[in-house]
Amino acid sequence: MLTSYLKITFRNLWKAKGYTAINIIGLAIGMACCLVIFLFVWDELHYDRFHTKADRIYRIVNQLSLDGRQLKMARTPPAYGPALKRTFPAVEQSVRIFEFGSKELVRYADKKFTEPDILLADSSFFDIFSFPLVQGDPIRALQGPNSLVLTQTTAHKYFGSQNPMGKLLTVSENLKFRVTGVMKDIPTQSHLKATMVGSFGALRGIVEPKRLESWGWQQFYTYIVLAKNQSPGPLQSSLPAFLKRNAPTEAHGNDYRLQPMTDIHLRSSDIEYDIAQKGNWQYVYSFAIVAFFTLLIACFNFMNLSTARSARRAKEVGVRKAIGAGPAQLIGQFLGESVLQTGLALLLALLLTLLVLPLINNWAGKSLSLGLVFNLPFMVGLLGMGLLVGLLAGSYPAFVLSAFRPVKVLKGDTSGTGQDAFLRKNLVVVQFVVSTILIIGAGIVFYQMRYIQRKNLGFTKEQLVSLPLLNKGMVQDIMAIKAELLQNPAIVGATACYGVPGGRFAGETIQIPGRKRGFSTNMFIVDHDYIPTMGMTMVAGRNFSTEFGTDIQEGFVVNETAVRELGWGKPANAIGKAIHWEQWIPATPADSIKKGRVIGVVKDFNYKTIHQKIEPLVMQIVPMAYGNLVVRIRPDQASVALDVLQAKWQALAGEWPFDYQFLDVQFANQYRTEQVFSSVFSLFTGLSLFITCLGLLGLASFTAEQRTKEIGVRKVLGASVLSIVGLLSKDFLTLVLIAIVIASPLSWWAMHKWLQGFAYKIDIEWWMFALAGLLAMGIALLTVSFQSVKAALMNPVKSLRSE
Repeated sequence: MLTSYLKITFRNLWKAKGYTAINIIGLAIGMACCLVIFLFVWDELHYDRFHTKADRIYRIVNQLSLDGRQLKMARTPPAYGPALKRTFPAVEQSVRIFEFGSKELVRYADKKFTEPDILLADSSFFDIFSFPLVQGDPIRALQGPNSLVLTQTTAHKYFGSQNPMGKLLTVSENLKFRVTGVMKDIPTQSHLKATMVGSFGALRGIVEPKRLESWGWQQFYTYIVLAKNQSPGPLQSSLPAFLKRNAPTEAHGNDYRLQPMTDIHLRSSDIEYDIAQKGNWQYVYSFAIVAFFTLLIACFNFMNLSTARSARRAKEVGVRKAIGAGPAQLIGQFLGESVLQTGLALLLALLLTLLVLPLINNWAGKSLSLGLVFNLPFMVGLLGMGLLVGLLAGSYPAFVLSAFRPVKVLKGDTSGTGQDAFLRKNLVVVQFVVSTILIIGAGIVFYQMRYIQRKNLGFTKEQLVSLPLLNKGMVQDIMAIKAELLQNPAIVGATACYGVPGGRFAGETIQIPGRKRGFSTNMFIVDHDYIPTMGMTMVAGRNFSTEFGTDIQEGFVVNETAVRELGWGKPANAIGKAIHWEQWIPATPADSIKKGRVIGVVKDFNYKTIHQKIEPLVMQIVPMAYGNLVVRIRPDQASVALDVLQAKWQALAGEWPFDYQFLDVQFANQYRTEQVFSSVFSLFTGLSLFITCLGLLGLASFTAEQRTKEIGVRKVLGASVLSIVGLLSKDFLTLVLIAIVIASPLSWWAMHKWLQGFAYKIDIEWWMFALAGLLAMGIALLTVSFQSVKAALMNPVKSLRSE
């Protein structure tokens, strides 16, 4: 019996090769989309879950209230973590992490490399985090004052096949570290990234030791481990009183919170000053929804074509019922056909996934693979998905076909399929509702990304090259370096600074005489040429100038937002206002407070992402704090300018590899997550639309086939090709129009919610919906017309003779 069913199944599938191909290809694309997105979602949701204590590790974050502004920050003061552990028995362990440098020169013998992601941490680092050591003792590895643990890749880079233990590495200019351990490379699914982890004690040789007991110096990342069976709630409620008790002066405005480590990757998009590798939970869920609906569209295609062709198999069902076949046998046969097609589609889906994964990995910066297929739970889930899709897609056709009455069917009466036609129309509407929502969504994402790229940021980011100042000599000689570079016609501007848009800058508190509390602001350290080199505009007062000798000691330039939030009214009113600032590097104790005044107001510019509103900013000159040299080059002489910069670099810091970055690239990198979302979303929108059109093509073909004789009669009576095409297309276009009407408000709601994540965004205009609707109608018309024109051009003699 089974052999007979298989023969019949393969015979039926082969007999309707075109419809079988449409079904299998549609299901394969739908399942491939689902599989790719599942791998992506799986990867995102499993960040940091490899740690043994993952469910008990929390990070301390600070929700600051700054002069009416709210700011979430991942950094905490160095005294916070140890005090928590001493005070609360519920805190089993704590660790402080300090980002030593995003790029530092590291040397061993004749080998030297620029290393990213060097961290300094307490000795409890390897007790809290599950980064296994292949050499060294995890308990004692970071106990020494200048101990260093390398990843396996980093150790091999410096020492090759030699044993790295006990070897000395020089970090930065003259800081010596001794290798005390080698750990496995940090997994890609870790929010923490590091090539080296040094001992926290090394900071005592870099900064004043008393600063490591500070409650105000917020430059550290603090993690704690709660004792087993301890809830974070009681500890969280105790934190405000704990801070007020230990640091009363810091209690105002600081609100420390516990963040589960497993939430860091996906739920930290609004947290600033962070070293975490971030994703976005909204995008992950959006992709999951897209995958579900893409697969649903493919299932609807299957149901549509199967029910549409039910009349073709009506006599087969009648004969089988007449010779004794029961409904259960018929349902089993048709579901078996569906599951077989789904199985073939699943094999094709695996092949498509294998082909598309490199593209997705390139876009998303991931290393997704089908290795999970060999994971037993995943394999069971994959087979379960195939079976479920087969049953879901084949269930309704199976029940419809098995319900035919043999007496009527054998007489040629297959009426009663009006309900099937109604169902098919509804399914087409649902398919195009989903496709139209995706088209509108993809369009709005595209326009928002284009808005980001084209928005006037308040400065000219193109043709700006940023280079780090690597040693004290470069900082001290910066004026001479600038003067020499500007002699080359390929370089049109140069400035030294600490603080560039899209990069790092300081967060400071200034004092305004007459205000009870300090004013929190961001701060750029600049020189006299910063504002013109960056292409910024002054709206009041003047820029820093070498003609005014007091500008270094007394001058401040503020932005328009700072003027408003300080209550100074118009920008012109700010000129001459007093500002006091506690200097980082005072020449003498008497000079610890810089007492100056506002000499100018710069037009607001976006120095963070456009997810955030422009915040107050203060600029001042502090020559010994410069960290970057920013150079503006001529666009037609970029290669010449880079050669000049490299030659100067080799002369000043020959031991360092030449390191530069274009500012527009650095700024664009802030939107990496949005760019990935846009690319992947557009891809799957296109695929879902393709699947929908495949189904529409099949239905149009079937409709034209069913109406062959009618078309022949109409042509004999003089109907034109155009009128026949219109006749066959009208019903489908009506369904698409209904889908557009339903999809428009749904897509507006969804995209309005997405745009709320941007402080600066496009307006959702009516024409976006009209354009998406026209696109959907055009694609549907093109798809249906392919079969309609083919049917309309058929010889009416052949049409009228067809059975």
